[in-house]
Amino acid sequence: MNETLKTIAERHTCRSFTGTPISRDELEAILLAGAQAPTAANSQRFRIIVSDNKEFIDELEAKLLSIFLETNPGMMDRINERGGKVLYNASAVVFIAIDNQGPWSAELDAGIVVENMALAAQSLDVGNCIFAMFRSLFEGADSDEMKKRLQFPEGFTFAVGLLLGYPTDFGRPHEPATDKIIWL
Repeated sequence: MNETLKTIAERHTCRSFTGTPISRDELEAILLAGAQAPTAANSQRFRIIVSDNKEFIDELEAKLLSIFLETNPGMMDRINERGGKVLYNASAVVFIAIDNQGPWSAELDAGIVVENMALAAQSLDVGNCIFAMFRSLFEGADSDEMKKRLQFPEGFTFAVGLLLGYPTDFGRPHEPATDKIIWL
C-alpha cells in the first residue's frame, strides 16, 4: 500500500488532544494542503482562518458549551459522555469560510479543503476532527461579531471547521463501508 492510501486508511476522528502546541512548520504544511485543494472552475471561493491562541480557543470552548447548554441538552449529554469538552483540548482550530455566490457549490469545495487538511494532519501524526459544531457560533445574535473577529470577508459564511492537535492516543479508524460501493 502506498503512503497516500495508508494515510487515508489510518485517518480517524480524534476527540482527545494533549494540548501541546503544534509546531509552526506542521501547522503551515496542513494549511497549505488546504489551500492546494481543487475547486470548481478554480473559483477558490474559500478562506482558511486558523488560531492556535489558547485563550481564544478556551473562549470558543466556553461559548459553545454555553450555547449547547441553553439550546441543545441532548448535545450536552453527548459532550459530557465524552469528557465534558467540546473542542477536546485541541491546540489549533480552523474555520473554513465560503462565498456561496456563484454557479457551483462552494460547500463542496470546502469539503475538499477540509479533507486535504485532515489527511495532511494525519500524515504528520497530528490528530484532527472535522468539526461542524462551530456552526452554532454563526446562528445566533452574535453571528456578525464572530464573523468580524474571525476576519470573514464580506458575504462569506461558515462552511466547516477542523480541530487539530497531538492526540492522546491514535485511536482507530472506522471500518470502511464497502457495502456503500455500487458497481455497475
